[in-house]
Amino acid sequence: MILIPVFLFSSFFQFKRYKDGLKSFKVDFITMRKRVLDSVHQSLTDNTSIDIDELVAAGNAPARARDAYGAWINELVVFYRSLLEAEGSDYPSLVQSCYRKRSNYLLALNRLNTVERDLNRARLPELDHADERTNVAIEAIEKSISGFRRNQVKEVFSR
Repeated sequence: MILIPVFLFSSFFQFKRYKDGLKSFKVDFITMRKRVLDSVHQSLTDNTSIDIDELVAAGNAPARARDAYGAWINELVVFYRSLLEAEGSDYPSLVQSCYRKRSNYLLALNRLNTVERDLNRARLPELDHADERTNVAIEAIEKSISGFRRNQVKEVFSR
């Protein structure tokens, strides 16, 4: 009987930590992508260049991952700029207008996959309790994203 409150408190604490971590992940995951997209849009509107170093500094990457983080941001800038300069009324038409062929779009997505994988590897040492399960989880996420993007290519170019 005495251990039940201790167990419940421990479970509650772990759940709260998980929930807070998930919220932080969602904010970090979306915030930088939105910031890069906004910068690209502003750059195209004002006909100015984008300061990649400023975007990197605005992120939360540790010092050892700054180069990989900058490469990822740079690739996002290229990807977003290409789509924003394309003609179309929806995502598939923008992609088809921008990349013309399935192989060109696949190459762009492969570059995104590569810089994201490099960024994940660069950030791995900062994780507190990284072990083999962490590596397996990261590889599963990367594989899932890659599969999603391949399916997206099929969908966009099957029209």
